Amino acid sequence: MQKTQHFIHIIEKEIRHQGFSSINHFSKVSGVNRGVLSATLNEYSPKSMSIQQLDQMTIALKKPPGWLYDEFLKEYFLTKAKINWRKLKPFLIRCIQLNRIDNIHCILQRLALIPGQLNHIFELAEEMAHEEPDYTAVRDLYETIIRHEKDHHSEKLAISHYRIFIMEIGLDLEKNYRAAINFEPFYQKLPIHLKLDALLKLAFHSYILQDWNRVKKHAVELHQLSSSVYDQLYSSTPNPTSPLLSSLLRPLVVYYGQSYLLRFCALELEGKYEEAREYLEPFRDLSWFHGLDELGKTEVRKFNFYAKFNEYNLELLQGNRDILPHYLELMEQHPLEILPSLFILLKASNIHHWDIDYILSRYTHIIYPIDMLESINIRKSYTAQADLNRHVHIYYQLALYHLNRNKSLEQLDVILSALETTIQNFNNSRIVDCLALLHKVRTIPKMEIK
Repeated sequence: MQKTQHFIHIIEKEIRHQGFSSINHFSKVSGVNRGVLSATLNEYSPKSMSIQQLDQMTIALKKPPGWLYDEFLKEYFLTKAKINWRKLKPFLIRCIQLNRIDNIHCILQRLALIPGQLNHIFELAEEMAHEEPDYTAVRDLYETIIRHEKDHHSEKLAISHYRIFIMEIGLDLEKNYRAAINFEPFYQKLPIHLKLDALLKLAFHSYILQDWNRVKKHAVELHQLSSSVYDQLYSSTPNPTSPLLSSLLRPLVVYYGQSYLLRFCALELEGKYEEAREYLEPFRDLSWFHGLDELGKTEVRKFNFYAKFNEYNLELLQGNRDILPHYLELMEQHPLEILPSLFILLKASNIHHWDIDYILSRYTHIIYPIDMLESINIRKSYTAQADLNRHVHIYYQLALYHLNRNKSLEQLDVILSALETTIQNFNNSRIVDCLALLHKVRTIPKMEIK
């Protein structure tokens, strides 16, 4: 009773201090029903207050959001033998919205020890992750599941790891890769629609840091699972209203096509060009795929486009310079592909000793953007992570290109400076390669530099 009186007295005192003449006056300003307000502020037998009512009073009294949340928590939850989830949930949601970390931790610490409450925490986390994925405090809910879930094979544990993996992804490419490795032991327990997406993301982040074995491993799994889902949906009587189909985060054809494209890219970058070529045709024309809506048809057209570009890539890397005019024309038609195409051109030029100065001078503004991150956001090509990675590899190939042609140190310095900055900020995995390149530059006699 004493704590209740103290909590109520703070509110009553503030109401009087701000000159509200009566309960009726404050009711009109706050929007809280007069009868409810009167019962709530009754110090002898007070009615339990809701967080919505406290927020309404807070606004009326011109107090900052979250006013008296510590007292509200102590009064209605920490001192009670039983937790009323229906009352606690709105309060926890408000704490998440206001990023009241101390209150959240206090609530979760108690809830986690009560049987059955982990399910409530998980359901709320999923609800908020879908509605407002940017609330940073939602992560605390998932981490509570991870710390306290005793069934290591539970689906909600796997989903919690998956959600945190998604939250970890940013512009630090190595951090992304570590997050992928940490998540990897849990993806097998995900429901099918999330497992498909997880496999695609795991393969992508392995691709970014050139872990070709992992790329191929996850791509094979992606192919097996997407094929199994396709057979399940369309091998007998098609079921366009299947809950599985409606739960997919992307069209099923994306996962199927990417399972081939990823293997192609890994083999191409390993220098296994003929083996890579075998994976071109399976994703070149996917118009036969059942269940294609307009979004699915758009994805099919993209795969056809990827196949055309990648076929040209193989020709260039294998020394066919005759297709260069067609390749440059395709680049001009598709500006978003200029950056990855420049990497292929530089790599092919370094392998076959071509002079492509006239091409590089045309795209200086793309190779050396004034603001790399702003440039990437404007282009919106694939993902920012992929473009950052491409810049690292382009600068490395560009340094080799000029080094092999004995360009001036001043010109190399610009390239190496850009390479060093990009690697330090976003991709530390290339440091060993680049140190070797810098060493090679420094050991060239100055008289040889033209």
